[in-house]
Amino acid sequence: MMTRRDFVQVTPGLLASVLAAPTLLGATEPTPPVIGRTRRVAQPGDGVGQVDVGSRKGLRILQFTDNHYFCGVDGLMVSDDDRATERDWQAFVRTFRPDLVVLTGDLWHDNPDGRGQAGLELILPRLERLEVPWATCWGNHDQLDDFQRGHDALEAARNSRYRGGATQGDYRLEVRTSAGPAAQLWFLNSNQFGLSDWQLAYLRRSQKDLKEAAFLPSLAFFHIPVLDQKTRYLRNQTPGVCHEEVCFEKESGQAVPVLAESKSIRATFCGHDHVNDYLVRSQDVDLVYGRATGYSGYGGDKVRKGAKLIELDLVSGKYEQVTIFSDGTRWKPV
Repeated sequence: MMTRRDFVQVTPGLLASVLAAPTLLGATEPTPPVIGRTRRVAQPGDGVGQVDVGSRKGLRILQFTDNHYFCGVDGLMVSDDDRATERDWQAFVRTFRPDLVVLTGDLWHDNPDGRGQAGLELILPRLERLEVPWATCWGNHDQLDDFQRGHDALEAARNSRYRGGATQGDYRLEVRTSAGPAAQLWFLNSNQFGLSDWQLAYLRRSQKDLKEAAFLPSLAFFHIPVLDQKTRYLRNQTPGVCHEEVCFEKESGQAVPVLAESKSIRATFCGHDHVNDYLVRSQDVDLVYGRATGYSGYGGDKVRKGAKLIELDLVSGKYEQVTIFSDGTRWKPV
């Protein structure tokens, strides 16, 4: 079985974790992330999008994570594994009919010889062909020479609800019914280091600006897990699968208190660790691993590739999540 260590060793373009990590919460000057850094100056209204569900009282989301297009191939050849990933995307959408597809990072795989942008532009039509609204987060392997070009392409793509092009990859989507705002979806750029002061300051500031709407039921999406997903996991007691060490990178436990502050975020959904799929609770926030989706990523010989179905009740604020597979079956640990 390929492990994360093997996986990283064959991807030397890992952007230089040698670059300074964002400072910790409470430091005087937060540092924007390198992955997903923007050049545009944010204007009022930037970093906000919308998902409209009409008169319905629920929201259905499909989470795809760690797709890793173009991993382990020369040039920009779409591999058999990549084609299998796309077939699964289409099957998931046909079967489960989501209101929104969310991709939580590592959509493509690094930036060999500067080909990351061309790779992204080959993937975007595949997302457009799903014919449903979609949004994405930045992952540590989503690397480019010019991140602003990537932001602009993501925002311009058909059916895209991505809105991070002027806000360092952090943004929110307001879920609206015919009666008005009903929920908030937060998308945070955990870059290559995990959630740090930059993203958490953005979340605090944005929730404060929302006033009453900040208390609507919310979900948060990002790529890299938080420390609590390691410390609160109890082997042989926590339901689910955990076949590798939790790679929370440089997140030090500062994220969950901020995520829990408003008491509106019901759950967070991440990826990054391809052979983990479990839920733990911390300060009234559920911390959920998505199921790795892409066949080009490691781990398929140990944990079946799939996705996560998330259903949010817009009246009660309760949510449910279950792992799903492209043949329509579901899995939830007992």
